[in-house]
Amino acid sequence: AANPTVVCISTSEVPADAIAKEREIEMAKEDLEGKPDAVKAKIVEGRLKKKYEEMALLTQKWIKDEDKTVEQVLKETIAKLGENIIIRRFSRINLGEGLAKKEADFAAGVEKE
Repeated sequence: AANPTVVCISTSEVPADAIAKEREIEMAKEDLEGKPDAVKAKIVEGRLKKKYEEMALLTQKWIKDEDKTVEQVLKETIAKLGENIIIRRFSRINLGEGLAKKEADFAAGVEKE
């Protein structure tokens, strides 16, 4: 997963506590004040749907072809191979993560010489 906001595989797997928290935050926003409850609910659902799609791996753009999503590439691969493929887990690796930074004291090196 290239996007740091990805936390689950599909939008249906977004944690329930995250859903409740986000809904509460969206309902309290100033731009929704004075609107009927039915309209507020539709606006909030649209915003939350977009946010959940950002949190899900399958709805992310495929890094090798930005015109496709991970889900589309998965379906293409299933069709090509004829095998059912299910993504059960994923991991995101940050560039340079886990590498120890080498400390160099150039002033001390010059003094020795």
